[in-house]
Amino acid sequence: MIPLKNIEAFVLAGGKSQRMGEDKGMALLKGIQMISFVIKSLHSIPLVVKLISGNIDYVQFGLPVYTDTIPDKGPMGGLMTALELTYSPYVLLMGCDMPFISKETISYLIENSQENKITVAETNGRINPLLAIYPKSILSEVSNHIEKNMLKMQDFILRCQHHIVKMDHIQSIDPKSLTNINSRDDLENWNSK
Repeated sequence: MIPLKNIEAFVLAGGKSQRMGEDKGMALLKGIQMISFVIKSLHSIPLVVKLISGNIDYVQFGLPVYTDTIPDKGPMGGLMTALELTYSPYVLLMGCDMPFISKETISYLIENSQENKITVAETNGRINPLLAIYPKSILSEVSNHIEKNMLKMQDFILRCQHHIVKMDHIQSIDPKSLTNINSRDDLENWNSK
């Protein structure tokens, strides 16, 4: 297990969300910005939390906000920025679109993490690159992939030393915890419940 003191959390926010039609992290879920829920869960562990976004509005959360070092490279660009800026040997990378993520779910990932590898959550046979812990030591590999415009996070993880943490049992205990809200329809659906 990677000690908590060796991990900083970075939340990717303010990306181009075509399906949402607006900045996902700022979208209101039950009247509260979606990213607020993610920040609250991370702080409850507790972890240092930083945000990556080109949207200056994120300063309202009182956390450091950074823009991508190389713009328009999607989550891979966000990962590179996080690895460049972290003071810790590991980065927990999360998306802003998992508002129901629980302290227990994040803690389970950390408790089952392995040093010197990418530790990534998997549900229903799919890995989630935005619920994963990345060692700072892979920065040059990330940079190399970005230079070659190889931006698929799943492919990158599977090429690197990695450790998969199966989360299906968490989904059975807490079905909402791993839910992504990606579209306007998803948001309206959850707001109507």
